[in-house]
Parts: sequence; C-alpha cells; structure tokens
Amino acid sequence: MTSTPPPPSPSTSTRRDQRRTATRDRLLTAALELFATQGYAATTYDHIAARADMGRQTAFNHFRRKEDFVTAWVQQRHEVLDRQDEAHAPMMEALAAALRALAHLNEREYALAKELHDSGVLHATFGPGASAPRAFTAATLRGHEQGEIRLELNPCDVADLVFDTYVTALSRWLAADAAYPLTDALLGRLDILATGFTA
Repeated sequence: MTSTPPPPSPSTSTRRDQRRTATRDRLLTAALELFATQGYAATTYDHIAARADMGRQTAFNHFRRKEDFVTAWVQQRHEVLDRQDEAHAPMMEALAAALRALAHLNEREYALAKELHDSGVLHATFGPGASAPRAFTAATLRGHEQGEIRLELNPCDVADLVFDTYVTALSRWLAADAAYPLTDALLGRLDILATGFTA
C-alpha cells in the first residue's frame, strides 16, 4: 500500500509563494524598464528574460502575453491606492487623494506611461469592461451610505464615471506631452462631475 506524501508545511508553502512573487516582480521590473527605454514593440521575451537574468520559459510561465506585464503594472498602481489610509475620509477627499496619487505615479513614470499610451497597449488595457480601482468604489459606496451622493444613483456607476474621466484625462495629458499639470486637470474634472456643468 502506497502512502500519500504529507502536504507541504505552511512555511514551505509560504517560501514557495515568496519565491514566485520575487521572480514575478523581477520580470515585471525588467519588462517595464525595457518598455520605457527601448519601446514596447521592440521589447521581446528574450530581452525581458535576459534583463531579469532568467530563462525565457520562466518569463512565459509568469506572463503568458506581453500585455500581461502592462495589466500587472496597472494593478500595482491600484494597490498603491488601496494602501492609502483614506478609509474614513469623506468621499470627495478620498477620490481627490486617489487622483493625486495616480497623477504622481504618471508624472514619476512619465516615459513608461507615454510609451504605453503611444503604442496603444495602455488603451487596450483600459478597454471596455475595465473595472474602476477598488479605492474608487470603496469611496463611492461609503459616500452613498453617508448621504454624500444622491440616493437614487448607483455608487458603482459613480466610481466608473470618475475612473472613465481619469482614463480620458490621462490619455489627453500624455498625447499633449505633459504640457500642463495632470493633478490640476484631474481635480478640475472631479469638481465638474461633483457639481454638474449646467448654469
């Protein structure tokens, strides 16, 4: 009778997960650096694997499509918003803080954001069906509960509207070669959304 091997201990499983996360992070960092410096289209899996000092198959195992690197980059940014301590802030303060954080990230990583925009891959990542960041939805749900938005409105629709406005404003800013402050553009649009534009 064959005995079944014992399941891996929690510490073994944790170490495996940590190694996997570290490998994925190295590959993502390598890919993003190359996208910014030599262009998205010109960067291959071989380039990414070499920059990360890993095998090509390892890169494929973690990111099945090149677009997955961009999706992971966007998810990283959303996680930055999740880590902001805005859980008890009024809805408008929380949304404004999230937009400021996104503006800062785009300004800090301008070369990368510009390349991903100009190559069209950023638009594909934000295509139809892209979800608003959790931070946006959490703020509007809280705002709905606290009477900060009209009760007949769906707070998730409001979050989507703010996110769609962010995506469009970001695209215009990148197309204009960062000719004006992104933070001001985003906060101005948020104010218009909140107050309406009819006289």
